[in-house]
Order: sequence, then C-alpha cells, then structure tokens
Amino acid sequence: MRVPTLSRRAREACLRLRLWLRRAVGLPAPRIDYINGSDTLPPPLTREEETALLARFATGDTSVRNRLIEHNLRLVVYIARKYESTGIGLEDLISIGTIGLIKAIGSFQPSKGIKLATYASRCIENEILMYIRKNQNLRFDVSIDEPLNVDWDGNELLLSDILGTEGDVTSRGIEEREERELLHAAIARLGDRERKIMEFRFGMQGEEKTQKDVADLLGISQSYISRLEKKIISKLRKEIGKSL
Repeated sequence: MRVPTLSRRAREACLRLRLWLRRAVGLPAPRIDYINGSDTLPPPLTREEETALLARFATGDTSVRNRLIEHNLRLVVYIARKYESTGIGLEDLISIGTIGLIKAIGSFQPSKGIKLATYASRCIENEILMYIRKNQNLRFDVSIDEPLNVDWDGNELLLSDILGTEGDVTSRGIEEREERELLHAAIARLGDRERKIMEFRFGMQGEEKTQKDVADLLGISQSYISRLEKKIISKLRKEIGKSL
C-alpha cells in the first residue's frame, strides 16, 4: 500500500495518533481521557526517574519517549486551560499543546542546564500561541533564530530549538514510516463519515481542522463530533492491534 507524502502538520498529527498506537501494542501506559474522564493522567516523574529516562533517550533509546510524553501531559492540560477564553475548545488546545510537548521531548538538551519542565512549558505555550494567532488570521512572521522568549532560568529559547534540524525530521520520518502505514491502513477500513472525521481532524490529507470546523462541514454538533472521535480512535486502536 502506497502511503501519501505527509505535510509537516500531518506528520505531527501522526505523532499524536502514535500515542494511541503505542497503547494498542500493550505498553504499560494507562488510557488517558483528558477532560471529565474517569481515568487520571499519569503522575509526574520523580527527578531520578526523569534523569534516567532522559539519559536513555540521549543514547538513542526511543522506546522511552512515550513515557516522557505521557508523564508530562499534566503540564499540557495546565497550560491549555490558561487559553480557554480564546474561544478554542480545550480538547483542541490540549491536542496542539501535546505537539509542543512532543517537540520539546525530541529537542531537549540536558547539557544546556535547563529543566525539562521549564523547556517543555515554553514549547507547549508557543505551540498554542502560534495556533491561536494562525486561527485569528494574524500575520505571524518569525525567524527560526529569533528568541521567542526567555525561560525561567534566564536562557533564550529559539524557534529552531523547538523545531529541531531538518536531519531530525528526516530521521523521525524514516523511523515512523511503518507506523504510518498501519495508521493509514486502519483509517482506510473506516466508514466514509468516520474516515472523513479523522482525515479532517488529524490533517491526514492536508490541513487539520478543529472539532467545530468538522462539525460545521458535516452539519452536526461539536459535542457529537467529540463523542464520535473518541469512538473512532478506540476502533483504530483495535484495528491496529490486529495488525501487530
């Protein structure tokens, strides 16, 4: 099966879906329901646990990345709630913030003497702010070498620190190709409306859309889209599990 070339935002959408895929293969991570769910978010890592995982990640052990992400999701939710008044749904803010967290984990350098939580907070917040500005149709031009902000330890944070190098993107693309194939195969087996919802929401064929955008396009309520989305992702997890 030929997998279409994905845009950068689509690749980031795949990263979000990979969190679900990782759970589907049985990694010891609880299912997360971000809002009003019965499950709770994983607790923060202790300093010793975080140091050990970062050391493994620095040596190329990518198997620990999912754990680093999931145990910092509380930070995403905390920051996302600060922007609820913007009119963007909290679930969408959390999804966008999670992209920032994923970028933070991938580009974090302990040797710079910055705490992961400090660095991740700025990455999460800047990802959300860029999304808000884009959706408000504001002009937003920025150099990748221009300081976005100064973190709590007084260190400048550059956009290039968040995005990583082109080599990083290429390497991740090769590593994730097999998982993308599983995702596309599972999505292809969905019904027409289910497939459209996932393609719109996660930008699988182009620009990703908010729940409200999808609801307007399909002529149904945003709350119904939210419920359908959760059911569809659950179905995808089962489909992917059968393929592994």
